[in-house]
Amino acid sequence: MKNTLWLYKNPYQIEIIDETSLDDNQKALTRYQERQPYNRKVGEYDQLIGIRIYENEEPMGKVLLVADTYNVLNEKGILLDNDRLLIACGNEVFCILLPTLELLWHTQVDMATCFQIVPYQEDYITHGEVEIVRLNKQGKILWQFSGKDIFVSPIERIPAFKTTPQGIDLVDFNYEEYHIDYDGKLIK
Repeated sequence: MKNTLWLYKNPYQIEIIDETSLDDNQKALTRYQERQPYNRKVGEYDQLIGIRIYENEEPMGKVLLVADTYNVLNEKGILLDNDRLLIACGNEVFCILLPTLELLWHTQVDMATCFQIVPYQEDYITHGEVEIVRLNKQGKILWQFSGKDIFVSPIERIPAFKTTPQGIDLVDFNYEEYHIDYDGKLIK
């Protein structure tokens, strides 16, 4: 069964589906043939995220996002910001205008994968495997921060990424801690 998430923004229902198929990504591509927002060839190991929008349960449109790397579709990788839907797909963040599903921008935010998107003031902060990035509303990278190792905690009890009023607390795979401010500067 495909991993599917639902968002609700009155009067719309938004279905987000991991359409990646290790057997045949081309099959998923044909389901969205009329709505791929940019011409990117689909490789065997690319991630495909399908977005379908409904109004009062009636289909309005669909679009397919394609990224070169893979991550697991989850709630932390999706952000609804008024009429914008941001989705972490592979190592990129895609910004989709609702309800038209127009691609406003997409930006590579990590060399490996992006786990999470959080709002901060008028911008967005992303938690990638290798980098923490601050994006503006136009998808431009304002700063990037990387540590000595990947920002993945070896045990789930210790979060690898946590926002606080003072900044961002990070833990890498070797349990090294970093505290950065919202300008991407190391506090300690």
